Amino acid sequence: MGPSISLITPSYRGDLDSCRLLCDSIDRYVTGYDVHYIVVGDEDAEAFAALEGERRRVVVSSSLFPPLWPLPKWRGRRYWWAPFLRLPIYGWHLQQLRKIAMTLAQPSERVMCIDSDNCFCRPLDLSLAATAPRLSHYVALGDVNQSRPSHVRWWQNAHRLLGLSTPSLPGDDFISQMVLWERKSVEAMTKRIERASNLPWWQAMARIRHFSEYLIYGVAVATDAELAERHERVSQSPCLTYWQGPALDGAGLAAFVKGLRADQTTIAIQSHTRTPIEVIREVALGSAT
Repeated sequence: MGPSISLITPSYRGDLDSCRLLCDSIDRYVTGYDVHYIVVGDEDAEAFAALEGERRRVVVSSSLFPPLWPLPKWRGRRYWWAPFLRLPIYGWHLQQLRKIAMTLAQPSERVMCIDSDNCFCRPLDLSLAATAPRLSHYVALGDVNQSRPSHVRWWQNAHRLLGLSTPSLPGDDFISQMVLWERKSVEAMTKRIERASNLPWWQAMARIRHFSEYLIYGVAVATDAELAERHERVSQSPCLTYWQGPALDGAGLAAFVKGLRADQTTIAIQSHTRTPIEVIREVALGSAT
């Protein structure tokens, strides 16, 4: 069996329509991968069941972690708790933890993490990423600085979780919309967290509360010569993102898509812009879908 790569998407009921569009765009444009895993809470499994297919599996959280108890919403967020977590965690925490746990649980050598709000617009052959001698690893040099306090906190906690002293700012950022991971590097990362904390990796992350899975992976790779040798730093994201602004209509989105570089295959339209899913579907996939 040759080199392999799979896709991992954490999601939840509120993103179902976006996730369905992502799946349709993968089916239309993406080749060269093994399995697309959609990881959801047990409470959302029935809603996502229809998305399963020949190369798509819906995986529930209880198959990856011990039981977590759902709590009532507070300030619009859904929370979960268990005694070993000390404090409740919310959905964004869980989605990050599920990416890591799914990477460890599946057999492919490499994975692409891609969230529900992404949509492919052009063909992508992932076998190229599977067979590349070194795995492309996105980095924005020096982008963690005092103007981005949340990033600074996540970056500092990434070093803390890995048992490292925190260097002075600025630091490199590793957060992007479509991120490639190597399963063996994720294994090495989680083992470092467990050695430093004397806890299961996911408990250590949940207890620190303020974290970014992509920054932890990036710091783990950057501070381990063996892991760094297996990665190739790149400064361009394969995804064009609409972070903020008014809702886009068909003409506005079509103009946005025209801004894709030759090497970009994907758009991500943030949900808080309230751009209708139907508009994104029509522009990205056309009426044939």
